[in-house]
Amino acid sequence: MQARNGDTATVHDWRHLLANGLYRSGVIRALKRLSQYWEVSFEDGAERLRKVQRSKYVVLGYHNVGSRGLPLYSRLPKPVFAEQMRYIRRNYRVLSLGQMLAELENPAAQDQGVVVTFDDGYVGTYCEAFPVLKEYGIPASVYLTAGAIESGKAPWYDRIFLQIQRAPAEMAVHLDTEKILQLATFASRVDAATEIVLYLRTRQDEERRSWCKWLDERIPLPEAELQGSMMNWEQIREMHSAGVSFGCHTMTHPVLSRLSPDSVQREVADSKLLIENRLDVEIEDFAFPFGKVRDCGTVGAQQLSQLGIKTAMTTIVGVNEPGANHFRLRRMVQGDESSIAMFAYRLQRLFFRSEDEEINSASRSAPAN
Repeated sequence: MQARNGDTATVHDWRHLLANGLYRSGVIRALKRLSQYWEVSFEDGAERLRKVQRSKYVVLGYHNVGSRGLPLYSRLPKPVFAEQMRYIRRNYRVLSLGQMLAELENPAAQDQGVVVTFDDGYVGTYCEAFPVLKEYGIPASVYLTAGAIESGKAPWYDRIFLQIQRAPAEMAVHLDTEKILQLATFASRVDAATEIVLYLRTRQDEERRSWCKWLDERIPLPEAELQGSMMNWEQIREMHSAGVSFGCHTMTHPVLSRLSPDSVQREVADSKLLIENRLDVEIEDFAFPFGKVRDCGTVGAQQLSQLGIKTAMTTIVGVNEPGANHFRLRRMVQGDESSIAMFAYRLQRLFFRSEDEEINSASRSAPAN
C-alpha cells in the first residue's frame, strides 16, 4: 500500500525497462545459474562477489488474486498469477512453509527455494488462486484474519478504500494537519485511501478507531458492500483438505506495535483458537498485520511463543537463511505487477544480492562514527 508520485513512477519505469531487457536477452537465466554458486555481499564498505555460503529461501506474499471486488489496492489478474506460478515451478524448488522451516533448522545443501503465502483470506484466494495452485502443484500457506472470516465482513482498511470511492471529488481530512484530498479518478481515490491507511498505521489503536468512526459517520456504507469479499469456512476447509496450510493473522488486523501487550495477546490467541476450532487442526504459524518493522514493533518470540506460535511472517523484504529468526521471517510481497520480467528480476535480485530491508534501513539511520 504505497501511493506513487512522479519520482517513484520514473524509477518504476526505469526498472521495468531494465527488467525487460535482462529477461528477453536471457541474462536473468544466466544470473540464476550464477547465483547458485556466487553472491554479491557488502563487506568493508564495498560490494564483493563471493561463493554462496548457505541455502536461501524467498517467501512470496500475496493478498489476493483477481480483478473484482476487494481489495481495491491489489488487483492481480488470474492469468498473471498463473504465469508467475508457472515461472517458479519451472525455475526453482517450490517448497511448503513447513519444508522451508525444516531446512532452515537442518540445512543439507546450498540451494534456493521459493515458498508461496497469502494474507487475509480474500475470496479470490479460493476462486482464482486455488485452481492455479492445484494446476501447478504449488504448496501454499494462508494467514487468515479470523474475525473477518467469521463475520464475512471486510477489514477496517478495506472499508476506508470503499468509503473514499464514495467520497465527494474534494474532501477535507485531518492527517496530522488538515489536508484537502482531490478525488477525480479511481486511481487518485485509491492513492488517497492508501495515504490514510499508512497514516493510521502510525497512530495508537484507540486513535485509529476514533478516526474510522469519524469516517463512518461522514460516509456510511451499506452492510451489503462489506459482505462477500472474504472466504467462508467451507471454502477454507476444502483448501485445507487439498493440502493448503493455514495460519493466523489476528482477529481484526490491527497494527500490533500500537497495541498494549494484553491486546496483542487477545488478537493473536483469539484468532488462533477460532481457526483451530473451525478446522480442527493446531495452528502454529502467524503473520504480522501489515508486517513492516514499524508495524511489528517489539512483538516477537517471547510473547508469541507463549501463545503456542512457532513462526511469524513479516513483509520485510529479504531472504531467509539457516539460522534465521523464525519470528521475523522475510517476504517479497506481490502487488498487482503484471510484468513477468519484473517478477523474475525482483526474485533473482534477492537471491543474488541477499539484501535485507530491515538491516539496510538500520545501517542508513545509524550515526556515523
